[in-house]
Amino acid sequence: MKLHIICFPALLVFASICVAQAAQPVQPAAGAATSITAPLAQLDQTARQTALDLGKLRIEKWKTDNNTKEQTRENAASLEKNLTAALPGLLQQVQANPASVGAAFKLYRNLNVVYDVLSSVTESTGAFGSKDDYQALATDTANLDNLRRNIADSLEQMTSAQDTSYAQLVNQVRAQQQAATAEPSKKVIVDDTEPAKKTPAKKKKKSSTTASTPAASTPQ
Repeated sequence: MKLHIICFPALLVFASICVAQAAQPVQPAAGAATSITAPLAQLDQTARQTALDLGKLRIEKWKTDNNTKEQTRENAASLEKNLTAALPGLLQQVQANPASVGAAFKLYRNLNVVYDVLSSVTESTGAFGSKDDYQALATDTANLDNLRRNIADSLEQMTSAQDTSYAQLVNQVRAQQQAATAEPSKKVIVDDTEPAKKTPAKKKKKSSTTASTPAASTPQ
């Protein structure tokens, strides 16, 4: 025989936890999500201007060795491709979902790569290129660095708000569990085993006996 014990308060707590998790997903605060979108328009403008300034470089006229020219030319081409193709796509992802920490982190990581390579190209331009080209790229690099820092601050706020929301949800679940433990549970025992079928007793057949009648004697 199998017996199932159902505790109603425990079931109610489990159901309420599931509803709370579904109705209150862990998300950054509205202010943090708004701050990440604030510098996006300026970042898009800076990216476009930087790509234009990189296209104006005349690296072939630099007075340096061919290896330095080739390396700088490859870096400049890679930067132009990133600024005109990869970066705009990442910006659109953040704009479409400003509360997504993952989208913001992808953008921030890409900006770090762009900044490192751009700093190298700017330094080489200052050493071997024209003064105007260097000043243009130096301005672009400084603007990109400022925007990168702003996005890093916004990303930190988003992760902090997410951690706070998660901690609140965990505390809520723990409080519900403690309340369920303190409240006596009503138990219902359910027997899901079918009773054994009784075999009907066989009825004994009555033996039919024919009584023999003695024959009447004929008088002589």
